[in-house]
This record gives sequence, C-alpha cells and structure tokens, in this order.
Amino acid sequence: MGISELAVFGIISRFFPHFLLEKGGGLVFYTVFSKISLFAVIYLLIYFFRGNKTNQESYGHSEILLMLIPVSSIFIIFTLLSIGETSAFTPPIDFLVTICAVFLLMVNLLVFGINQYNQKKSQEYADLQLLLQKESDSVEYYEMMLAQNENQSILIHDIKKHLQSIKLLNEKHDSDKINAYIQQLMESSDLRETTNICDNEMLNAILCRYQRQCNDKHIHFHTDIRSGTVQYIYQHDLTSLFCNLLENAMESAENIPDSFIELTVQKKENSPFVIIILINSCQNTPVYNQEGVPVSHKSDNGRHGFGIKSIKKVVKQYHGNLQMYYDNDSGTFHTIITLKQ
Repeated sequence: MGISELAVFGIISRFFPHFLLEKGGGLVFYTVFSKISLFAVIYLLIYFFRGNKTNQESYGHSEILLMLIPVSSIFIIFTLLSIGETSAFTPPIDFLVTICAVFLLMVNLLVFGINQYNQKKSQEYADLQLLLQKESDSVEYYEMMLAQNENQSILIHDIKKHLQSIKLLNEKHDSDKINAYIQQLMESSDLRETTNICDNEMLNAILCRYQRQCNDKHIHFHTDIRSGTVQYIYQHDLTSLFCNLLENAMESAENIPDSFIELTVQKKENSPFVIIILINSCQNTPVYNQEGVPVSHKSDNGRHGFGIKSIKKVVKQYHGNLQMYYDNDSGTFHTIITLKQ
C-alpha cells in the first residue's frame, strides 16, 4: 500500500505539480488515485501468483478482465487531473468532480468485493460437488456390501439343496456332472467377488463400483493395486482420475466378446514416481487429435471429451506424464500414467 501511494505521489508531482496544492480536492484525488492503483496491482499479483492449484485456474482470465476496471478508472483520473492542471475547476464543478472520483473508488471497492465473494462461493460449490461425489461412491460401496452379504446368505441357505443334488449325481456315478456342478458353484460371483481390492478406502469404493458394473456387462475386470501407492493423492483427484479412466475403458470394452479391463498401479523402483497402467479391449482404432489424445466417438462431441481433460489436469498437477496408444495386433487400448509422489 505504501509503495502504491509513493508511486502515485511521484506521478502526480511530476505531471500535475499544482493540483495537489488545491484545498480538499487535491487530497481526495490523491487518495482515490492511490487506492485504485492498489486495486490494479492486487489484480495483477493475483493473476501472476495464483499458482497451479486447480481451484484457482478458472480465475486467471477473470482477473485480467476485472483489471480493466481500475485501469479505466486510472485513465479517467488522469483525464480529470489534466483538465484541472490546465484550467482550475470553479464551484460547483470542483465539488462534482470530487464526487465523481469518490464514486470511482466506490465502484472499484464494490467490484473487488463481488469478485472475492464469487470466488468464495465457487470454491464452496466445488467442494460441495466433491463431497457429493465422495458420498455417492461410499453409498455405492456399502450398497454393494449389503447386496453381496444378501447373496452369500442366500447361497449358504441353499447349500443343503446343492449337497443333495451332488449326492444324487454321486449315486449315479456321474463324475463329470458333479465336477461341472461344483465348478459352477465355485465360479459364482457371490463367492468370487471381493469388496477389498486395495488399501485406499476411496479408491476401493471406486473400483468396487466399476467391478460390479463390469460384471453386469460381462467385462472381465482385473486389478493389481500395490499397497501405499495412492495414499498421497487427494481423494477428489482419485475420483477424477480413476472414474474417468475406468468410465472410458468400460465404454470402449462394452459389447465386445471376451472383453477385459486390466488396471495396475505400482511404484517405480528407486524413483519418486507411481505408474498407472490401464489396458482395455477396444474394437475400433481411435482417432487422435494434434495433442495425441483420442477423439470422442460420441455423437455430441461438444459436450464430451471432458473426461480426458480432467485426467490431463490431474496428471499435470502431480507433475506426471500421460501416454495413450492402440495396439492393432491385440485390439487393446493402453493408457500409461506416471505421477510424482
């Protein structure tokens, strides 16, 4: 604040040496000029030092546009000072000019306050959306646990009937049918499905949800999540990254015979990087844009493609790298992501 006042004092003394000598009006103009210049400097500093935080990236362009208001106000103040320097303001013109300067300051204060309020509300809305997503994943997780427990209870209740059927087959010495019957029971999803895929609670809920969806769509879902590999990633980033990755992979592998999705998360030895490898079945060769990212095949491209953008944002935030390619020989799409711990 002191630097802006000294800078404004130097400018006025250099270009308008006689105007500060006026009683009342000169001091008001000096105060308004210094405060508006301070607002312009604040907007500029916010733009250049906003950092790489995701919740502030949307504010960069708005700060530049809002800086036009104090800059325009400074231009108006310069114009009024130039007029006052060449010809003295007579009453009541000097009073009206002073009121205009005060109004300019009030407008800048109002715009600055509204901008801060909007940023606060936008941040609260983003946090609320992330909280709702987390709660939704948790609900899906516990609903799956309840459904699995119910299916297991039904299976246990029917064990007696299954044993009776096996006994009848045994009396007929039909070993092939007995083996097929036991194999069918062992491959039942009620016995095979697990609710503990990894040691991260949020990622576990996400993977369990997509595991159930893949089972419903007859897509083989395999995961290998090493312990402690994603603990440093924020929960909202986990949701954005893995939900978009698995959503795209599931859409690509849908309606393909013997389709599969394989997800591997492991730490690279002797390095601070975690490697995420996702391989999924893909029937059609994707079309890439100039950045090497596959283009959406959905009919309304204007409203799609945000999943890839969200993935790239998370990768950039953790100083990582994203690589995507299609293997024509195996008909699989590969996504390799490295994230720095």
